[in-house]
Amino acid sequence: MGLSTAYAAKTAVQEDFHLSLYEDARGQVSALELFTKMPDREVYLGLTCTDMSPFPLLQVLLFNDEVLIESPRLLDIHYRIKDGMGAEVRSEVMLQGVLKPIDTADEYSNKVRLELKSGQVKSMNVMLEKYQALLFSLRSGSEIELTLTHRTLGEHAYRFSLKGLNGLLTPYESVCH
Repeated sequence: MGLSTAYAAKTAVQEDFHLSLYEDARGQVSALELFTKMPDREVYLGLTCTDMSPFPLLQVLLFNDEVLIESPRLLDIHYRIKDGMGAEVRSEVMLQGVLKPIDTADEYSNKVRLELKSGQVKSMNVMLEKYQALLFSLRSGSEIELTLTHRTLGEHAYRFSLKGLNGLLTPYESVCH
């Protein structure tokens, strides 16, 4: 996701999520990465938190045949989070996506950073509240369906399991402010 060049001090798996923890010089957890993958597709949903940033980084990663485009784009993001019973988990947080293409000898991908839609960014406190509300919704859900839209790309929908996210994230809430 973003810390993969650093050495992971600990890794864990719970249900559909994988966790990597990174420690500072004192041996304290200073960053974490959580990710899940769509079955049979090279499409990932990743969450990165670090004590160096007050905001979590949420991304959709598209590799190889899943790549949408080779130039940067601003995407509309629509999402629905469902709980274990299939009911929708309410979230007032509106998102947009910033697509960054990668085309190197080692990697061919699109990284879509999910961020607050511009109109919601009133102050640092409001941003913190919105990101915390989004994390709460994700942790409360069992599935998220994301739709990425752009006038030249059309609509692309992705469904990810959220099972295991809450259990892996709860012990490290302080890192994911």
